[in-house]
Amino acid sequence: MKIGILGAGSVGKALAKGWLDAGHSVKISSRDPMSESLFTWKEQMGPDCQIATFEESAAFGEVIVLAINWSGVESVLKQTGQQALQHKVIIDLSNAVEFSETPQLALKNISAGEMIQQWLPESRVVKTLNMVGSATMVNPSFSQGTPVMFLCGNDAEAKVTVQELLHAIGWRDVIDLGDITRSALLESLMLTCLISEIRQQEFGSAFALLRK
Repeated sequence: MKIGILGAGSVGKALAKGWLDAGHSVKISSRDPMSESLFTWKEQMGPDCQIATFEESAAFGEVIVLAINWSGVESVLKQTGQQALQHKVIIDLSNAVEFSETPQLALKNISAGEMIQQWLPESRVVKTLNMVGSATMVNPSFSQGTPVMFLCGNDAEAKVTVQELLHAIGWRDVIDLGDITRSALLESLMLTCLISEIRQQEFGSAFALLRK
């Protein structure tokens, strides 16, 4: 599958490597696609990894991954344009968080996932992977059990595609929570995880669902 990743930070690079290792083709993009450090990293990834502009990645991918900070999401989507993303599966990893005395969700009465679906009405947005950090996103391994990854979105076929991509990078337990309004739950789970990690000073955690 062709995957266009918008964002070449630690999250974008981790997912790119994971899907490249699983046999997919990846075009990763950043505001500075000519960066020397990005080209050095690309050389390590092999010929199925390409570096591009946001517009080029959006045109390339059958699936588009939003691996950028929330503050930059709207401007990058405007830059790529709705037409380039029309009917495509959009994997949304964003979290709208503001940091004051403690982290808190920045949006009221709507989730980041819902906003992205509103901005891209002809795209098929699926929220997932927002609850874990880049070090845990690919081939997660924990001594105390199998981590679970939740997803949600309005399009059933898109969610099947995303579930397959999650399986490809080691997420064995994937649960569909429903339509895109459930992204509010995923973003709240992220905040729960983040505050827990800060208070315990132990980072790199994930959720597990225990069944009888």
